[in-house]
Amino acid sequence: MLDDLEGGGRRNPGATRGLNGPHRRRRGRRQAIEHITELLEQPDADEIKKERNRLDGCRDAIGKATAILLDEGKVGASLGLDSASYAISTALVTAERRLAGWQSALDALPGGAPVETGTLTESFPGLADDHGGKFRGHLELAAPAIALKRRVVVLQAVEHAQSDSGDPFENFIRGLKDDQQRLDDLEPGIAGVLVRLSALELTRPPGLRPVFTTAEVERLMRAAHRIRRLGDGSTSDGRARDVAIEIARGKDGSVIVFPAPPA
Repeated sequence: MLDDLEGGGRRNPGATRGLNGPHRRRRGRRQAIEHITELLEQPDADEIKKERNRLDGCRDAIGKATAILLDEGKVGASLGLDSASYAISTALVTAERRLAGWQSALDALPGGAPVETGTLTESFPGLADDHGGKFRGHLELAAPAIALKRRVVVLQAVEHAQSDSGDPFENFIRGLKDDQQRLDDLEPGIAGVLVRLSALELTRPPGLRPVFTTAEVERLMRAAHRIRRLGDGSTSDGRARDVAIEIARGKDGSVIVFPAPPA
């Protein structure tokens, strides 16, 4: 009997190994999932970087053409506007497609009910992360695409009018207005998405535990704070202009561009 009691008082190495085994397996699975997530996110980060580089490559041509227009009242030739315009238009179409996806995702959420962070990040990847992830990268790509497109619209219209006096002046003005309206719709659309996101109430995914752990509370509060900040400074007025010029058409059909006054 004494031996039995003494044996029961000793630690059982096999039992310890049995307890540690599931813990190690869970930790191994978690690390594997994190590694897979990193591998999946890497192509997204690389693609965002490529998109940003393509837009940055357009700035030089657009900047030079804009400077010549403002200084001399004409668009400089051979400045690479065609390739720059194509890259910017592609970026703009991509931004419009992403905006439509964001709006659809928000429309699908239950109105007035808390939203699980996992559900939200499916359509807005990285939204709850410290650095904003893929969603923030897409937002940061939309802003320069819109700004560069505003300049391209003016440059192309002036270039077309000055090079082909036989083309009716009202045609390219109509095209200019159409492109401008497209931009004016995109900017407030993105601002509206940010405002709607900032108004959401977050909750954790359902689990076995009926209460939140301290770590879960902290993560949820950080995510909620970051999402609330999205609405700060957002505006639905997308009609701001960064280039202002005056264009006049003479009786002989010629088009004159008046250089902008000094800032």
